Amino acid sequence: MIDQIVRPIQTGMDHFERRLESALDSEVEIVHRMARHLVSARGKRIRPALALLTAQALGGNSDRIIDAAVGIELLQTATLIHDDIVDSADTRRGAPSLNAIWGDHASVLMGDFLLAKALQLLVGLESQKVMEAATRATQRMVEGELLEVENGDIAITESVYLDLIRKKTSALIALSCEVGAILSGGSPEQITQMAAFGELLGIAFQITDDILDFTGDSIVRGKPVGNDVKEKTITLPLIRALENCSNGEGDRIRARIESGIEDGSDWQEIVAFVHRYDGIEYALQRAQGYAEDASQRLSVLSVSEARQALELATRHAVERQR
Repeated sequence: MIDQIVRPIQTGMDHFERRLESALDSEVEIVHRMARHLVSARGKRIRPALALLTAQALGGNSDRIIDAAVGIELLQTATLIHDDIVDSADTRRGAPSLNAIWGDHASVLMGDFLLAKALQLLVGLESQKVMEAATRATQRMVEGELLEVENGDIAITESVYLDLIRKKTSALIALSCEVGAILSGGSPEQITQMAAFGELLGIAFQITDDILDFTGDSIVRGKPVGNDVKEKTITLPLIRALENCSNGEGDRIRARIESGIEDGSDWQEIVAFVHRYDGIEYALQRAQGYAEDASQRLSVLSVSEARQALELATRHAVERQR
């Protein structure tokens, strides 16, 4: 399905990849090596694709949009580097994390380098609206990180969980769509609705990711399942199951998670608990609801191949297996 989503903007995405590599160039050897590692461990490129699709749906197609997409991708990569340091993560997208290879100190500085590069690109667009949107999104991400620190136990509620997603996951997805609309000369209503589309899509995408952490295949996903629970991160399927359980079993599950998952049997017990108390089905329904709401926001766009690809992206958000 990804190929179908990207097809209308494939030329633009190829241009994006070349521009990204160029933006990461540095005469400092360690920066060069770290940048090459980041490029080789590439992600799904969801944000640049959404920026380009939004722009194309509104009749825009320029180097400014490519530069904006690169800037947003650099912001995202910088936050992932800092996340891995905070979490002491050894891998990212199936490859060794930057901090696992070069250590925390150099990795923090590389994250700062990417933030500076992102700002350089976004300032170069000479758009006050873009800079205002980018600074708001960056602030939301940092707030999300701090909110996660503040609520870093297993007593997290659904409302806090959704607030975290809006700030940590959806902020840059919304920014991608918003900037695509701004730089394509979209009307205020189109800009507002496309930003809302990105936020809702991001929520649906993250809930699905959290479902797959319980139900997915580690080979298909390219990363182990159960990571969230093993790291004592509580997501919507487990939140719902714990809320539905009134016989004391939930307290035992909480205690098991707090003490640490020891082996496969511990994990299987938690998976069975989540299924038994409606966690998976409920989370899936919520993801579908957000995806449907996102799809409705596309009514501000004229019918086009790019709009069809954006509609397909809402399906992919909840139907994907990785």
